[in-house]
Amino acid sequence: MCIRDRLKEGAMLQVTLVKELETWWKSVVTGDPEIDTTKVDSVRHVSEYDEETQAGIQKVMFDQDQKRKGLPTSDEMQQHDLLRKAWDAEGSPFKGQPFDPSVLNMSGEMPPGMAPAQP
Repeated sequence: MCIRDRLKEGAMLQVTLVKELETWWKSVVTGDPEIDTTKVDSVRHVSEYDEETQAGIQKVMFDQDQKRKGLPTSDEMQQHDLLRKAWDAEGSPFKGQPFDPSVLNMSGEMPPGMAPAQP
């Protein structure tokens, strides 16, 4: 005897399906019509994500806003801070001079007329 035959007229049966992966299903039950995912509201609020994902989303949003304003991204600001610290580090040829990152060769190429040191 199937469950349908055991339910009384007008009774409800609640079935809970738990997904192992957050992916779109083609249909809920094999053989049912496919779900049109373009009609599904798939927007999630940032707070619904774990902390690491939230931080990543916030970083991307910040960086996009910075680029739109013509300002440095968070990675560029971090790189600038590292350069500033290295500028005055012990043994730096720039120690004691005003910080000016424009004098640094950031391309990794040798300046014209300079040859690499011979072993």
